[in-house]
Amino acid sequence: MKVTYIYPPLFSPYYPMATRMITGNLQRNEKIDAEFSRIPVKAYESGIHKKVYDQIISEACSKFSSTVGSYMSQKFLSSNFYYVLMTRGYFNDYIFEDVSEEYVLITCINFCDLLIVKNLLENRNRVVLGGPLINIKLSPRFIRVFLSKMGVKDELLSKNLIIIAGDIDRTTDLHQYITRWQDAVITETNYGTIYDCGDDFLKEMFNDSPSTIIHLGFSNRCWYGKCKFCTYKGLPVMDFLSGIDEDKIVDYLHAIKREFGAKELRFIDSYFSVKNQSVHYILEQIKHYPMAAFAGIHLLKTRGYVEFVNKYINTLLIGLECASDFALENIRKGYTWDDIRTTVDNIINHLDKKIFLEISIILDLPFRDKDDLRTNYRRILEVKERLEDAGFGIGVHMNILSLFPNLELLVEKPSFFKISNGNRDMDNAVGKNYLIHLLKQAGMDGPLLMPSGELIRDHENPAGLSYGYLCSDLPVIRYDVNGNILPSDLHVIEEDVMKRILTRKSKRLEA
Repeated sequence: MKVTYIYPPLFSPYYPMATRMITGNLQRNEKIDAEFSRIPVKAYESGIHKKVYDQIISEACSKFSSTVGSYMSQKFLSSNFYYVLMTRGYFNDYIFEDVSEEYVLITCINFCDLLIVKNLLENRNRVVLGGPLINIKLSPRFIRVFLSKMGVKDELLSKNLIIIAGDIDRTTDLHQYITRWQDAVITETNYGTIYDCGDDFLKEMFNDSPSTIIHLGFSNRCWYGKCKFCTYKGLPVMDFLSGIDEDKIVDYLHAIKREFGAKELRFIDSYFSVKNQSVHYILEQIKHYPMAAFAGIHLLKTRGYVEFVNKYINTLLIGLECASDFALENIRKGYTWDDIRTTVDNIINHLDKKIFLEISIILDLPFRDKDDLRTNYRRILEVKERLEDAGFGIGVHMNILSLFPNLELLVEKPSFFKISNGNRDMDNAVGKNYLIHLLKQAGMDGPLLMPSGELIRDHENPAGLSYGYLCSDLPVIRYDVNGNILPSDLHVIEEDVMKRILTRKSKRLEA
């Protein structure tokens, strides 16, 4: 059986674990003759993404306040902007292609990747859809409703599309799913087979360009999993250690580092198990490589975890999110401002000063009022400058709140957000939709190719989660506890505070 495999667009040389696994799977399966599409690298090769991005950001910096300009100029945000540009048709020439094979396997990561699915279905290809967008537990019916609202005919959605949830491994027989041609869930996955997947179809497409980072993992499960904006709650539990010889894993990591030229190994499992001796053994063998790992306030409060980090990690990626007790309670982070200060004390007293700290925060969360909002950013600045004064290299990433696909902050009570039907309200809006409004004002004039004008709920969510899609042309208004409109943080935060938060006194490897 001949098939074409499509991974969504990448905008820099980057080798995910998933592409190594799918490469190993399709190369092993004698029943499938797979061709790998160049869609993931076409826009990158053209340079169109950077050209359009630079034009829009330049206009934004000249048009808006220095606070807005500083936020939008953050280098790490560029990939997020690329996906927004994709929904406006800027990359159509690079993501749509006539696929001659009848069957197409496609991995979808973001909603914008469904543009590729729509094009394939309308070209009468038979599409097998899977990937993270499915695995967060969006229902097959929701995906079909979404594609229908994009204009795909119901007949194509019923006859030419199957949706496969769950993760494949090297031995998963995709041929059987194609021949059965019905929606399915993969319930058994041997994640350890990744260590038999040393090749990646992307490597040749990127002309063996070295990746700045390469993602690895021992597990992907967040031990906490209660944050109200989190989209990881429904993901399958991945265990890349169970039953695998430790030395085999070490050999694999050496080979990956050598073959893919990564400057940094980034472990996607947010939280290492300090008590797992296999983790210690493996990291001990590769500790001479630059490594980055995710950590949270809870873990960094404990001296044992900090001492563990000191042994192996060069960069810590810390999800602080905010420093307002009101906001922390409403997003259900599980810690307080006092906990943050205790953690900062622990870091200063016990963490190796050679470890670079990347701290991420989220704009436009629920705050008590404007004073609470401004106090939040003064506290974040206090955290940053205390760590800098202690001798740490530090950078702060400012994200902006997305109220979907996890809709908890929007639809569950109490909620401080409300959808408005008036386009004129967009100037008072918050979150990702407000950012898109700013991009439009800065010259992003392509027509919206996604659904518009509504909140699309997943009423058949298999995990009972409040998930769905908030169309980008809907203004979302935020209110304080007194019922007053609370505009985007970008218009309330003090200019000097913003500048000092984002200013970097030292640099690390650019990701």
